[in-house]
Parts: sequence; structure tokens; C-alpha cells
Amino acid sequence: MSCERVAPTALSRATEHCRSGRVLSQQEAENLVGGLADADVADSLKVDFLLAWAGKGETGGELAGMARAFLARAKSAGVTGKWGGKGLADCCGTGGGGRPIVNISTAAGIVAAAAGLPVAKHGNRGITRPSGSADVLTALGVRGARDAGELAGCLGEVGCAFLYAPDFHPAFGGVAGARKILSTQGKRTAFHLLGPLVNPARPEIRMVGVFLEEDMGKLAEAMDCLGVESYGIIYGEDEKGAPLGELSPLGRNRLIGKKGGKKFDLLEESSGDWGSLVDLEAPKAEESAAKIQAVLAGDGARAVRGAVVWNAGALLWLGGVAKDWAEGRKLAEETIAKGAARALLERWRTWSRD
Repeated sequence: MSCERVAPTALSRATEHCRSGRVLSQQEAENLVGGLADADVADSLKVDFLLAWAGKGETGGELAGMARAFLARAKSAGVTGKWGGKGLADCCGTGGGGRPIVNISTAAGIVAAAAGLPVAKHGNRGITRPSGSADVLTALGVRGARDAGELAGCLGEVGCAFLYAPDFHPAFGGVAGARKILSTQGKRTAFHLLGPLVNPARPEIRMVGVFLEEDMGKLAEAMDCLGVESYGIIYGEDEKGAPLGELSPLGRNRLIGKKGGKKFDLLEESSGDWGSLVDLEAPKAEESAAKIQAVLAGDGARAVRGAVVWNAGALLWLGGVAKDWAEGRKLAEETIAKGAARALLERWRTWSRD
């Protein structure tokens, strides 16, 4: 069989396996990335596979295999796992929920970095929501690090940085057409779940928000397969029980993961009056940025401030800066109150202009 036929054949075979319900091995999943990333392989074959895979239900092992392959094809970030002797952190969401809410994880990363945890956030523009992390950061007046040199410079001067996925993952370009086709059809793909697993800086500390509670276990399994040292998979609801994709002071929350070699599964219910979902809504990136700036300035709607603090607090606990989630929330509040988070944003704006 000619080399150019190997990738399409492998994709077709994997599609049939998924349709029959067979779980792919990690190696099989890893091998498929060559075909998915190949611009010469027809989008129709990629669409068929992604639909069949989603229909079967992705496993953590399959996700880990694909993540390894995409990471192997990524541009070097120049750092791996740590920065300045500390574990590097990332906090992001899987997306896929489509809800127009404030970019909470982006704001939480800024607050956590201002409290002393180095953060290298990985993200993209909005695909299923109006404002992705890249969109809101642009509205906030900051930009991503475009290569390893800029990443090191930004981490050193600011304390956090952003890696825009298309700048570091040229292989994603090969599947862009298939994702666009499925997006216009309102179909989800596994790339919502893969995104948080392929940060080129390979942070030791990860926090990932999901819209589907059933996705928590598969992402936790993927983190274990990839050897992530400290991670939390988070799920939160608003006051009506609808998922937000972030930890929320408005309703029920669940946080599962691993820290210090030990697994955990935590539940936290809303307490007190934190406002309502309306306060968290932000149909445009500019509105999201305005609400984030208000929180960083020590003001803003209670629901937004609470969500930022709850998420930053969990990240600070996962990163070992706080002894538990409650202490992490307190530290996040103090970081905002003393102006450190707002000052970090200003440093980031200065760096972005240089």
C-alpha cells in the first residue's frame, strides 16, 4: 500500500471500530493524528471519524494518546512543567457549552499569578461561545507569547503568559476544515476535550472546567495517563442547576483530581447571596473584559467576583500556594483587595506593547 493511502485507511478503520463500540488503544489513537493533521486527507474522512468517535464516547486513554501526538508536533514552548522552581499552572475550559458568560478561567489565572503561582494559559478564540480566552485577552489589551523566547520573557516580566493554540499547534490546521463543518452543524467533537491536554508548556498543575459532568472521569483518566502531577477537573452549576463550565458560587460544584499523589472528589454547595446568572452573562468579548477589569479593580458584580475567587482559590490550592480550597479563596480575595491582580494586568499590557 502506498504511503499516501496509509492515513486515510487508518482513519476509515478507526471510524468502523468506533461505530462498533470498540475502544481504541492509546497507540492507535496516537497514530491517527498523522491522518487528522494531514491537509491532503479529505475532510469528509475526518468528519466521519470525529462523529463516530463522539458517538461511541471518547475515553481518557484515547484522549491521552492523541494529546501525545499533537504535543510531539507542537512548536517548542521552551519551558517544561516548571518556571522559576515552581510548578507552572494552567486553567481553562473544554468549551462546547456555548453559554455567553464571562471568561472566568482567564480572570482566575490572572489572580492566581498575582498571588505567586506562575501561569501559562493555553487557549483559542471562541468557537462555540462568543468570547474565547484569546478574544477577551485582546479586549483587555494583552497578547499571547508567539514563541519560546516571548514566553520566557512574559513569564519573567509579568508572572503569567498566554499561548495562543494556532501559534503553537500547526498540526491543528489540518483538522480545521472538519471542525468547521461540524461546528456549522452544531456537532461537538473531541477537540473540546483535547485542547486542555495539549498545552505546549506542559504545566505540572492543571485545572479544567467541563460542561458535562460525565466528562470529568475521562479527563481525569487522561491526566493520569499523561502523568500530570496535580490536577483538578471542575464542574459548576448556576442557581437553576444548569452547567457553567466553571466553579460557581451560585449552585452546586464538584472538583475531582489528584494532588500530592492522592485522589480527591470534593463537593461544594452555594452559600450566601452571590447574585444571579444574569451578572455572569457577557455576549461579547468587550463586555467580558469590562466585567473582569471591574473585579480586578476590587469592584464588579458579586457573581463574577465570586466565580473568579472560587476558581483562583482552587488553582492556588492545586498549586500548593494555599493549604486548602478555603484558604485559596481567602488568598485570592486578598490579592484582589491589595491591587496585585490589577497591577499584573498593567504589567502584561506594558509587555504586550514592547
